[in-house]
Order: sequence, then C-alpha cells, then structure tokens
Amino acid sequence: MAPVAARAEHDLDLAKCFKGEQQLISWEAAYTALCDPDTASESTALRSFLRDEANLDILSRPWKPFAEPSAAEKAKFETKTAPISVTPPATAHYNLDEIKADSLWLSELARISQFAALRLAAIEWQSRPTVQLLSGLTEEEASSVHDATGLANLGASAFIPNSSIVTAPSASSDSHFDSENQRRLRIIDTYLATRVSILRISQLLVSWGKASDLRRRYGAEYRVCGDWLEQLGQDVAAKQSPADSEALRQCIDALESRCNTLDNGFTWSIAEPIQEAAADRWATSLVTELIHILHLAIAHADFYTDKFVSAAVVEQWFTFIANKDFFRDLSLPSPDQQHLTLLLHLLTSLLCLAILKVDAILEDLESGNYTSWELSSYTLNSTVLELITNVFAYAKRLGAGPATPPAFAWAIITWRLTTAATLAEETRQAQIDNGYGSRASLSTPSPLEDAVVAIARFEGSDLFDKKTPYLDLAESCANFGVLDLITHIINMGMNAFGSKIDQISRDEFRFLLLQLVRSAMSSDIIDYAPELIVCVHSIMSGDRTFRQWVDNDENLHADPVTAFCLEDEAILRPLLIDAARRRYPYEPIPFFQFCGVLTRGERSIDDRLPVVASMLANMDSIMQQLPVGFDSYTSIREEENANWVALSEELPQFTIKSRSSLQNARGLLGARSHSGYEDSMALPPGTEGNIVDDRAQPFVASWHYPHSAFDYLVTLLSTYMVGNNKIEYWNQQPVSLGIASEIIGLFADLMHSSLRASLGSEDRAICSAELLDVLDIGVDRTQDTVNIVLAIFEQGLLDQCNEPGNEESLQLLVNCIHFLQALVTVAPNRVWPWLTRSRLLQADGSGGSLASILIGTEMVLGRYDFLIGCIRLFQALVDDAVGQSVARKAHSKALTRFNAPTTMESGTSHKLMSNLLLAFGRTLAGVYESTPSWRCLRVEDRLEINIAICKAFTAILDYVYGVDDSPILSSKLTRLVAPVAEYLVDLYVLDSENNLPTSPILTSLLAGADVVRTSFLTKSAALWKTQTDTALIFANTLVRTAMLLERPWTYLEQQLFKATPLLARLYANHDSYKSNVLNLLESLVRGAVRVTDRPTGGQQSASARQTQIEPPSLLGHLGPRTAKNFLSIVSQLDAPLKIVHIETQVWGLLSAVVTSKQQWFTLYLLTGSTPRESVKNNDAAGSASRNKALLARALDSLSVCDYERPSRDWSLDVAMLEFVSLAQNNWSWTMGDLRQHKDFIKRLLDVLQWLPKQSPDTRTAPAMLTRSYLNRFAALTCDILAMHLHTSRQTGDVAPLNDIVPRLAYMEQNALQLPSYNMSLHRNLKQNFERQFKGVQLASFKRTALRPEPFGPKFFYDIDLGDKLLHFDNHWVGPRGQGFRVEVERANYNLSLVESQIQLLTSWKLLAIELSNVLTKDERLTKVLTNVIKDCMLTNADSSLPEALFGQLSILRTDLSFVLLQRMVNAKVRSPEARQLLQPIWNAIRAATPDFDIIYSTDAASTYRALLRILYLALQFHLVDKSTSNNEVSFRSSFRGSLTTNPKTLVEPLSNQLLELLADTVARGFRNLATQLHSNPSTVFPSDFALLTAILQTILSIPEMQTWHAQAALLFSESGTLRYATSLFSWSDRLTIDSPGAEKDPIFGELSLLFILSLSSMQAFAETMAAEGILAQLNAANIMNYYRRSGGMGPFDKPARIFSIWTKGILPLCLNLLRAVGPAISGEISAFLNQFPEQLNRASNALTDRPSTKITLSVASEAHSLALISSILEGDRTQGPRLGIQSADIPILNWEKEGVKEDVEGWLSTRGKLRERIVAIDESDARLFEKKVGQGEDAVNVLEERVLREVESAAECLGVGAK
Repeated sequence: MAPVAARAEHDLDLAKCFKGEQQLISWEAAYTALCDPDTASESTALRSFLRDEANLDILSRPWKPFAEPSAAEKAKFETKTAPISVTPPATAHYNLDEIKADSLWLSELARISQFAALRLAAIEWQSRPTVQLLSGLTEEEASSVHDATGLANLGASAFIPNSSIVTAPSASSDSHFDSENQRRLRIIDTYLATRVSILRISQLLVSWGKASDLRRRYGAEYRVCGDWLEQLGQDVAAKQSPADSEALRQCIDALESRCNTLDNGFTWSIAEPIQEAAADRWATSLVTELIHILHLAIAHADFYTDKFVSAAVVEQWFTFIANKDFFRDLSLPSPDQQHLTLLLHLLTSLLCLAILKVDAILEDLESGNYTSWELSSYTLNSTVLELITNVFAYAKRLGAGPATPPAFAWAIITWRLTTAATLAEETRQAQIDNGYGSRASLSTPSPLEDAVVAIARFEGSDLFDKKTPYLDLAESCANFGVLDLITHIINMGMNAFGSKIDQISRDEFRFLLLQLVRSAMSSDIIDYAPELIVCVHSIMSGDRTFRQWVDNDENLHADPVTAFCLEDEAILRPLLIDAARRRYPYEPIPFFQFCGVLTRGERSIDDRLPVVASMLANMDSIMQQLPVGFDSYTSIREEENANWVALSEELPQFTIKSRSSLQNARGLLGARSHSGYEDSMALPPGTEGNIVDDRAQPFVASWHYPHSAFDYLVTLLSTYMVGNNKIEYWNQQPVSLGIASEIIGLFADLMHSSLRASLGSEDRAICSAELLDVLDIGVDRTQDTVNIVLAIFEQGLLDQCNEPGNEESLQLLVNCIHFLQALVTVAPNRVWPWLTRSRLLQADGSGGSLASILIGTEMVLGRYDFLIGCIRLFQALVDDAVGQSVARKAHSKALTRFNAPTTMESGTSHKLMSNLLLAFGRTLAGVYESTPSWRCLRVEDRLEINIAICKAFTAILDYVYGVDDSPILSSKLTRLVAPVAEYLVDLYVLDSENNLPTSPILTSLLAGADVVRTSFLTKSAALWKTQTDTALIFANTLVRTAMLLERPWTYLEQQLFKATPLLARLYANHDSYKSNVLNLLESLVRGAVRVTDRPTGGQQSASARQTQIEPPSLLGHLGPRTAKNFLSIVSQLDAPLKIVHIETQVWGLLSAVVTSKQQWFTLYLLTGSTPRESVKNNDAAGSASRNKALLARALDSLSVCDYERPSRDWSLDVAMLEFVSLAQNNWSWTMGDLRQHKDFIKRLLDVLQWLPKQSPDTRTAPAMLTRSYLNRFAALTCDILAMHLHTSRQTGDVAPLNDIVPRLAYMEQNALQLPSYNMSLHRNLKQNFERQFKGVQLASFKRTALRPEPFGPKFFYDIDLGDKLLHFDNHWVGPRGQGFRVEVERANYNLSLVESQIQLLTSWKLLAIELSNVLTKDERLTKVLTNVIKDCMLTNADSSLPEALFGQLSILRTDLSFVLLQRMVNAKVRSPEARQLLQPIWNAIRAATPDFDIIYSTDAASTYRALLRILYLALQFHLVDKSTSNNEVSFRSSFRGSLTTNPKTLVEPLSNQLLELLADTVARGFRNLATQLHSNPSTVFPSDFALLTAILQTILSIPEMQTWHAQAALLFSESGTLRYATSLFSWSDRLTIDSPGAEKDPIFGELSLLFILSLSSMQAFAETMAAEGILAQLNAANIMNYYRRSGGMGPFDKPARIFSIWTKGILPLCLNLLRAVGPAISGEISAFLNQFPEQLNRASNALTDRPSTKITLSVASEAHSLALISSILEGDRTQGPRLGIQSADIPILNWEKEGVKEDVEGWLSTRGKLRERIVAIDESDARLFEKKVGQGEDAVNVLEERVLREVESAAECLGVGAK
C-alpha cells in the first residue's frame, strides 16, 4: 500500500496550489463532471484522477472514505506544510498558518486524517472565488438584474418561485466572508459535500459497471457511459465486495452508524454564530448519505448477488430497519429537506425487495430447484424467517408506507414457502404410507420444512389477527392499496432519478417492482383489475412518456421492462396483455394503453411492422355486448359447459343511423362521411364464440373472428365524426370521446415508433409502408384515416372553444396533435393544406383556436399539453419546410429502399406555407413573452414550453442567416422560414427599449444562476438546466444575427450586459453552462464595438460624446467583488478538468476581449490584477495574486508544449498563441518586452525549426487538419516574431536575428506557394452537385459568420444542413458512404488547409517586411528576402487558381514584393541574387498580361501597374553607382558583358530581356495608355506615364544596354511610339486634370514631352526624331501658344505646368537633339526657339535684380539651359564652314545673353542675397528646402545648393568667371 499513499501525497502540492499552477480535483467536481459522461470522457485529468489507486481505494470504501487521525497522517501533514514545501511571501494572498489551523480543526472535529483535512482545506481555499461569487448578488447587481429581466415591474415570484439569488441579495462584505466562522462553515460544507459526492460516484460507477452484462440482454444500444467508466465501475464493485454480501454488510453498518449519529444529534463543538447553519447542513448531508448508501446497497443486492443475500446480512438489515420503523419517524428540521424522507422511503422499500428476491424464490419453488438451496440461505434459516415475519407484523401497524410493498412480497414468499413445505411433507408422508423406502430415511423433514416451522408458529397469533401470517399480511397490504402505492413509488422514482446517468437504476427499480407484481399474479393473489392495470402500465411506461420518448433520439434501444413483459409467456403476457386483448373491444382502453406502452418500449427494426401493429393486424377474437334483443345464436358444444354459441345470422358491427337519429345529431362541419367500411366488419353466420357474462341481459360474448383490428378501429373512429351517419350496431351510438382519443393516440404512437425505428438505418425518418397500409394512411388519398382524424381534430377545436375546461376533449386534441406531428413527416401534403384551412391558426394574427384553448382551458387548468404539442408541431413544420425544400424542387416521388410510399410535396403554395409559419411564429413569440406569469400545476410544462420555443426560434435563425450570405432571403433554400426569421429579428434585434421580448430570455438565465447544490438529478432539474442552455444559445444567436446584419447595438445586448452578473454566476455554477456562456460573452464583447456606430445627439457635450463611443465594459456591470471572483475563475481556464474545447473557448473569449476595447478586463488578463488592485497594491511591490495572469499562463504553457507528441491536438495551442499575438498587437505597452520570455520565443523557434521535418503529405483528412493547425500556429508565430523584432529594433537590439533567420525555412518553403486548392475536387463537386440537385447551388450551403466553425469537416460548407435538405437522395450519402456528403467534407478539409495557408502568407508578409527593416544588419537576410520576392513572382506566374477566389493573394504577394524591393533598393543592395530577380518578375508580368496592347483597358490594369512598379525597382539593381569600378562599368557596357558567364548554362542575355521589356511594357504600353486616355480618360492616371518614362530611363541607363540603343530605337520606331507621344502632346491642352485652385492642369503635356525627352537620349532615335521634324510637330500643338502670350509663361503663372514643360521638356529636348544630331540641327533649333520671343524675353529678365524678383530652381535651370543652348548655337555658327554648314543658316537666338550674363555675375557676387531670393514653388522644392547640406554655419538646404549649382553652370556657359 505504500505506493498508493505516495500517489495520494503527490496529488497535493500547496506551493503550486497557492500560485494557481495546480487546481485540485475535488470529489464534488468529479461528480459534477460525471453527470455528463460524454463530456467527462474528454477530460484526461478526470480519467487519471478516478483511476488513481488511492482514489479507487476511497471509492471501494465510500462509507468511510477518510482515514482516522494518526501519527503517520500527521507526519504527511507536516511534510506538506513545511517551509521547504511552501514558503509564503511577505504579502501573500493566503495564510498558511490559517490553513494549517483549519485543517487540524477539521481533523479533530470530524475525526479524519490530518492530511485528508489539509486537502479539504486547500480545496476550500481554491473554491473561495466560486463560493463567494455564488453567494448572491450585491445590491447594485440585484438592481441591474431586476432592470434587465423586468422583474422590477412584475416581481420575481411570477417568474421564478425560488429565485433566491435575486430575492435575497448578498450584502456580506469581504471581511464577513473571510471571517473564521464563515471560513470554517465553508470547510464543513466542503467536507460534507465530499462525503456525499464519493458515495454518489461510487453508486454510479457500480451501477454503470453492470451495463456490459445488461447489454447482452437489452441490446447493444443500452449504454450510459464510455467503456472506461464501465470498467472502472466493475473494478470498484469488485473491491467493495471481496466476499459474499460483504458490500451489503458494509452498507448496513454505514446506515446504522449514520442513523445513530442522527439520533445523537449534532455534537460538533463549533462557534455559536454558525451552529444552527452547520447543524442543518450536517443533518441534510447525513440523510443524503443514507439515501446514496441505500442506492448503492440496492445495486449490490440486485446486480452483484449471485443467488440470495447471506442470512446474516438479511438478519442484520431487517433488524436495523425494524428498529428504525422503516424510517417512518425520521423528521428533518427544514421543510426543504422533506423530499429526502420520501427518497429514503422509496429506496428502503426497494432495498427490501432486492434483498428478499421474491422472483428468485418463486422461480426455484416452481422449478424444484429449491431443494438445492444452500443451508446458509436465509430462506432455510428459521431464525431469519421468524425475524422477518415479526418485522412485517409490527410494520403493518404503521399503516401504508415503505414497508407495504416488501410486506406484500413477504406474504407471497411465506405462502409459497409454506405451500412447498406442506407439499413436501405430504409427499414424504405418502411415501411412508405407501411403503417407499424405510421410515428412518423418510422421516427426516427437509430443511425447508424445518425452516417453515418458524412461520407456522405465528398462526393464530394476535400479531396476525388469528390468521395465517401470509393471509393477514396480504389482506393488510391490499387494504393499504399496495398497487396504488407501487404506482406512486414508480412515479416518484422516475422523477427523482430522472437523468440519463440513472438510467440503469431506473430500470432496476422498475424490475424490482414488476417482479413483485408478477409474483403476486403468478400466485393468484391479484387478478386482472383496474388497479393492476394502472400499476403495471406505470411500471412499463417508466420514463417513456410520449414527449420524453419522442424527444430522445439517442435512446433507441428496446425498453428492457417492456420487452420482458412482452416475452413473459407464463405470467404477464397471458394474464395481463392477452387478457386485455381478449376484452377488446368490449373494454378497449386498457388494451389501447398497453398497446401504447408496448409501442413506446419496443425497438422496431427498419421497415418491419411494429410488434403491436402486427398483433393488432392479426386479431383472432372480438368481445362485445350483444345488441338489445339480439338472440340470433344457438348453443353448441354443450358438453364442455362453457357457454359455447354460434351465430345463426350475420352480426354487423356498424350500421347506418336512422333519419330520426340524424335529426338529433350535432351540427355539421361539412366533413364528408367515411364510407370505406360500409359493408365490412359483419360477423358471418356460423361464427363461434362463448358467452362470457350471462349475469344480466344483454349478454357479453366473445367471438372467434380473425380480423384486423385496424379495420375495426378506423371504422369505429369514423363514427365520431360529425356528419358521419355510421354508428356502432350494438348500442346504436357513435364511439365515445375517450375511446376515440385513445385510438388516435395509439395510431400516433405506432407512426412515431416506425419513424424512430428508421433513424438507425435510414438517413431520414421513414414510416413503414406496411404500417401505413394497415392504418389506411395514404399520401394522395382523399378518404382515409387522415381525413377522419383531421375532421375530428377540427370538430374538437370547435367543441373545446365552445365548451372550455373539458379535460377529456382536451386530451383528444393533444392526441390529434401527436398524430399530426408524425403525419408531417409521413405525408406533409395532407397537413399543410389542412392547416391553411383550419381554425387552429388565423392568418390575421389572432391566434385562432390555439389561443382560445390556451386562454380558456389550459391556463385555467394549469396544464399545457396541447400548447406543447402545438409547439412541437411548429418545429415539425419548420423542419419539413426547410428539410424538404430541395426535394420539392426535384418534383419527384422518392421511394425508400423498402418502397415505403412517401411524398416530398407540400400540397400547397410556398406563399401559404410561409404565411402559415409566420402566423404560427407570431403566436409562439407572444406565448414566450407571457409564459413566466402563467399558473402551472407542473413546473415542467413551463420549462418544456420555453425550451421548445427557444429551440425552434434558434433553428429558424440558423437556417436563414447561418448559411448562404446572399442578402436576398427569398433566393435562399430556406426562404420559407425567412419571414419568421425577419419577424424575430424585428422583434428582438432592435435598439428600442422593450422589455417584453427580452425578459423571458433573461429570466431563464436568472433561473440557471440559482445555486442548488444537490447530488440528486431529478427530471425537473434537468429541464431547468436545459432551459438555461437553450436561452443562452438563443441569446447568442440573436446577438450574432445583429452583428451579421450590421444592426446598431441592440436593446437585448444592452440588457445582457446588465445581466452580466448572472452570466458570471452561470459560468461558475455548473460546468455544463460554460461553453454556452463563453460563446455569449464573446459575442457580446465583439458586438459591443458597434456602440461606436450609434448616432449621437448634436447638442451633447464633447465629453458626453467621447463617453458614448466607448464600448460598454463587461466588468463594469459587475461589482468589484464579483469582478474579482469572476476573473479569478476565468483565470483557472477549465481547471482542474481541462476539457480542451472549453479551454479553447476561454482563449477565444480572451482574444475577443483584448481586441474589443475592454480595458479593465484586458489589464487583468495581462497583469493578473485589476486596475483597482494594482493601485491598492502599488506600495506592495511583491504582492502576489491568487491566479497567475492569463498572459503569463499562456506564455508558460506554450514554452513547454510538447510539439513532438504524436496525434497532438493543436487547436488549444493555436487558441493560446492567438491570444498572445492579439494581446501583443493591441496592448504591447502593457505586455512588456517579449525578450524577457526567452523560453517562449525559443520554443516558438524550435517549433518553426521542427515544422519543415514533418511530412508534407496532406492526402488524408487528418493530415489536412493537422497541417491546417500547424500553418495557423506558424502564422501566429510570424506575427509574434514580427512584433518582437519591431520592439527589439526600436531599442537597437538586433540579436534576435541570430536565432530567427536560420529558422525561417518553413515559411520560405510553404508560405509563398500556391494554396493547396484542389481545383478538380471543387470543380467536379460543384458540377456534379448542381447536376444532381437541380436548381440548387453548392454555394447555398456556405456558412456565414453566424456560426463559424473551426478547421475540419464542417469548416466552410454546412454538412448538417446538407443532411437535412439532401437526405431524400441516395447520392448524398452514397453507397458505402461515398456520396456527395464525403466529398463536401473533403472540400471542407481542403478549404481549411487553404485558409491556413492564406493566413500563413499574410503573417509571413508581416514578418518579412519587418525583417527588411534590418536588412543591413544580417547579410543572410538579403538572400532570404530575395528568395521571398522570387517565390512571390514565380507563384504569381504559375498560378492557375480561380482569379475570383485567389486574386487577392496575387495582389498580396505583389505588395510584399514591392515593399521588400523598395527596402532593398533603399539599402543599396547589389548582390548577384538581386540582379537575378528581373527574369521571374518579367515572367510574372507576362503571365498576368494576356495582351500588352490593351492591358490598361482590362480589369488587370491595377495588378499590372503594381507589377510595373516592382519591375522598376528590380531594374535599379542593374544600375551602377559611385562604388562601381570603371572596369566593371566598361565590361558590362561591352558586348561580352551582356552574355552569361557560364557557357554550359542556357541563360537569356540581359540585353534581350531589356529589349523585350522596352517593346512590351514601354512601347506597347505607352501606345495603349495614349489610346485609353482618349477613349476613357478616367481609367488612366498620370503616374502610368511617369512609371513608363522611369522604366525607360532606367533601362537606357543600364550598362548592358549601351550597345543596344540602336535596336531599342528601331523597336520604338516600328511601334510608332513617337507618333503617339506627339499626338498626346498635341491634345494635352484638352486632356487636363483638375488641380488645386480650380485650374486645369495639362499634366499629360509634360509627361508626353518627358517621355519624348527620354527617347531622345538614344542618339539613333534622336536622329530619327530630327528627321521626322519633331520640333515642328511640337510647335503645332495648341499648348505651345502659351509661350507666345505677352510676357511669356513664368514659374508663377497659371497653369504652372506650362513653365515646367518649358524648363523640363522643351529646353532639354533641344539640348538632346543638339547632342545627337549636331550642328546640322542648330539652325532649326534656333528658329524653333525664336518663335517664342515673349518667352525668351521673359527668360532674359528672369534673373534681373529687382525687389520683386524671386528665384526658383526652375528659373535657374532655365537660365542654365538657355545659356548652354546659346553657347552651342554660337559655337556652331562661328565654326559653320568647318562643320559643313552655313553660318547664316543658324539664326541668332533672341535671348539677351549679355543682360543675363550681368545678372548671373551679380547674383554670384552676392550669394547671400541670392539665397534670400530663392523660393519653393511646389512640393518637390519644399522637400529639397527641408533637407540640409553641411554642418554648423555653413549648412544650407538642398534647394539653395541646387539653385547655386545651376546659376554657376549658367555663368560657366556664359563665360562668367566663378568668384
């Protein structure tokens, strides 16, 4: 046992507990988790806890779970609390000494181990935030909740009778909560709850452990929990009972011990203030323990006892229970505890039956096996027999009670034992008398005879009124109403143990009681009677009432009790079921009731006829009262003396009313009579039978008449219709109301049973064709059972409205509704048309008969079965309207594989269907608003109403807004319910204040926030919980719908924020609420940012408007204490159970918080304390927090994540990492420096290094899912590393680069690749899908943001909706499950992968851009980023994915390439890799450009522009700079320089690429731009021309192009580029753009001329220009007239562009022509310029020193250009003859050269004055003005420096010496 103790010790680490690193699993938490076995199985922590040997040992002795105090336990206690184990800081949030003192106090008080007490004290400490949060609302919170729920007006009691959380808000302060008395009271609560929970868990596991054995009898579907829990239960049961009946003995000892403790009263010595409360809880806990011990004992006595319980244990039990008077006198102080007494009585009675085992005894007595009973059996122990007899003798004096059923059993047992003993004695005596054997051998009585002597002694005793004991006991029990008591017990048991986890116990209880009744029947003690029928019917029904049965789609197994009754050919079936069958139709109701319960209990198979239906279809007899005066029969077989008779003439069962009868009939509804059976159902002459009752005329006869009961019942039912002239023959009356109701109810049960049977084998509910046939129900008939039921229903509605309060009539309507629910599935075309005509609903919104019956009858009675049925009918109609929408488009009659006739048609128009649903929805919305104030006899009715309406409304909103993002609702597949959805949106999603719609939602939340800690899961408790869950889901759906529709912040959201105290308590109250609460809180937080969009009044102050734009604070609606406790609970995530999907949801909420302006909440998440606490603890620097900050927890968890673990679920890691990333991006100033978390960054980098090693195979769904999460993880890592680098760079620290750069391989390999979009899968799926499902688009199943799904099989397309809408077609599921469904799942997996790859690309872009900022800090980055650009271009060039889907990705890669290239150019990168980028970039341009001649007129123009910018940047790497050597420049300019250096490698020469670039992008591009500018000016931008000009200039400047200018000139000539450029210039005065100042800017004139200027830089092309008369062409342009204006055009004249054209275009072009052509063009140029005398005159005086003179850079440039032109012209004229020209051919330039020379010389002599006159005239000048050159006093701005340079150059040209 040493290892066990060691493990138990290891379970507790106080240091980790106090740091928030370890959350102990309490037994109470374990029990709460086991209440949902499926979710519990997801918790590996819980599984380890329960499987731990030490805890198994506790579960094996639950009656004494704690060891007693001892030295060894004290030593463990000291070890755990020693300073070496836990050392409190100076300002701790816990008091270790206090915890130690509390532990020792509890140990001494409860006499338990010191170490166990320490664990309990630690659990109490950890649970304090939860306990304090659930202790009640503060006054402020209560007021807020009252306001939100509307209780302030209506009163809490009207809504929730036990809303203690509101009616008694907690006003206790923290000091009161932390006081010693309150703390120790909580420790007592913890101790008591732990004891109870251990017992309850043990009982559950022991029961579950038997499930595997029970499945062999009840079917494979009989399951409550997972296999591991069943195995655990078997282990616990084996440990509890190592010997025969040992567990029972221990249980009885425990019962005695606790009863003695109760008798002695509360003796604990505790403080007076908490004495009463502690005593009350102590008593409740003890009684609860008694109940669970009894429950456990029943399981051992019934399941784990092979034959009989040992005599000693039987004696011990009955001695004990007799002394306690079967707990009849047990009284509890509080009225709230009285229900515990009833449970004690229930289980006491059942345990007695389990121990007595009446069925086993009678079975052995009947089979003769009693002779082999062991002598130790209690049945052979005279002492025990005498004791039990005596016990029940005294018990009968107590009256009816828990002893009555076992006393009845004992009466049966003693009678049968006595009878057997008497028979044995008589047999023995007969053998002696007949001389068989010797007298000596036969004279010895058998053990049974000896034992029964003890019973015989009581004969004639006063204890039994001088009667035999069994006779007196039987009569007493009969007088006590034992059968009624059994009925009461079974009903109480079904409710008290009404949840799924107690399924095995419920069936066990039913079997124990059924065996008792069966034993009584087999012993002829009770006969067929009403009391017996009611009793057995209750036992057989169990928990399968109609509503529970229909609702429970999971519980498809056959009911074991019902199956047993049906298979019991000896007793129950012949004496009860067959007896009722034989009395049909004379006494039909018992038979119908048995048929109904058998139907609900059987497990129908596929399309077979249900057992009950088969029985009804093959009836062989009929019992009836003969008609008055009927004597047409004769006696036969008189020798048998059994009243056998035979008909002498036909005996009809139905006849036609006489005319007089018709005159007295009720008013007609117009329903046509059902005449299908007019001549049928007549017993022919000769039919034999017997008279079963001849006591009075008319006699009752039973006829042998094989027939189908369905034929009879349908005809019988038709007699109830008003207007039908058929009646029963024997009484000349129509069928009674009660029988008609039962018939319809039976038909409904049969149809539902068949529909449920198909759920196991079909994809949809299908009714058996054979059943429909026998029921005479068709899909396209006008006269059948459906017509009869509908006519009766319509008639019943009218009667009920006219005569409200008739309960029998109301039940008829309820059964009709049940019938309609099934009929909607079977034949919707029969239901929809009828409903449109029926008075059930009125289109005018008045509610029709439904409202009348609800108000006039149900609200008066306090029962709402009809309303609930109508709500379920509405759900069925909604499901049909949506589920069959595609099938009805197909216009085909579908057949199941069993050829069951069904129909998809609705039988009416879509408009009528939609209107009907809208009217129904309006009515139910009004019902939902008003239900809280109704009177209910059964609270479950109100709960079921709220649950059903919430589910229906949620489903409608999901159908309409959850898929297909089309804004036109009428185009959706779910359009039929769209009007209802719109109505719900208009009702709930409004910003106007209206409490009525929202109150029911919030009051449902209030009900769930009420704290009811109990170990009993009743049926009503389960419904309360379900109501809260559905309200949470509905509220969340409404909020998300508002967000999806972009509605303003709604009143519902405002109220939900006010109800945040309730949501906080719901989260803390029960684990099952957590998921839905988290979803709602996340939606509220994300939706609250819409508050900033709300309109504000114009008269509000600035401060008021500022306050209003801030979203409401989630914590702001919580009191300080509540906020602190709630945050503390959230900080635990889902500890200690650690269920992954809950933890993932928590991180999702926290991510929403940090991105939605929830400042206080965010600060707590990041720092671990609220701002208020931070201020309070500002002076205490070392103050510790109860819980570690969520950010720190995420960082620590991710720092140690085991990424190499196989089959790791990455969803939780991704959720945590996303939170860290978002927190870092939004709250970086609060987070601090990530460099402090080196382990975190290191682990992220380790994961990045590990990722490339993983298999890239994504062919399987699991592989795609894993890769999707890995990509997402890598993407988030990139985001974090980018921010980390940014922070480090700001501080000058580039050390992180050393670790990051080598680990970028995964992103380099994967981020820039094409997404793994399976084009063939999606294309074929779409084509085949839309071909198979005509008129349906695959996109109709695309999810919206209403219900986002994580990566996986439901990610993009809604599979569940597909199941609902496409189930009618076998191709959806397909053979062997390989239909469209699996293809859609594959598409979802593929799109998950694609989405993750897109996220990876986006994040890699962010990281790469951040890396480019430190490009010069690490030489490895050049290669990395170059490869990034290369991969971007290669991927864009190779992309074959649909542009509509992935066009943005190409843009994203293009943008990334541009930014990186820009950074590389700025960094002056000159690496060989950078020069190799030109080819992939050009390939990408060619791939994206189908036709360069029209590219600017296509949709790809914007992409093309971006690629051209990238091209321009890439060309910069081929230019030379100052650092380039002359030799390299010379080599690159040579022919050899343009060739590849490696002759073995085929590489296209750079010059060829550049020429191709010039031809396609520049020449053809310019032509396209010019053409497009004329045809559609709005699509062309000046930057387009500027970019082409820049590319042209750059290419011409590359050394490799120096030898290829002639070829370039040729291609420009061939493309007519010059013609387009000059044409554009000539039109530039008209092709203007608007500029500031409302002037027209002829910018295209400048751009065209600059382009021409760039072309002229090529000598060969300049010569071509001269030859083509470029100057004359320019001179002919209208824009040139500006220069002929008086005074010319200066820099300050408008438009300013004209002067820029002159200085930047015309004059430089003249210089280029002079350089290229030489003197031959001098005369033309001089003549050209002289045509603008006004301009030249203005230029001559531009530098004149006048006060108004302002010198600009352009003016100085003009002077320089003209001086240079003048100098060249003068030189050519001087050297004319030598140059081969005539000097006279060169006119003198009309420019005052000498005047300008004087001006220049003057300015240069007074440079300071010149600087004062320099001004900036545009943005470029302004930027130059801001830049400084030089330092100190010599510093000048760049603009001044350039102006001086231009003036000096002009002076040089003019011959002025520099001064």
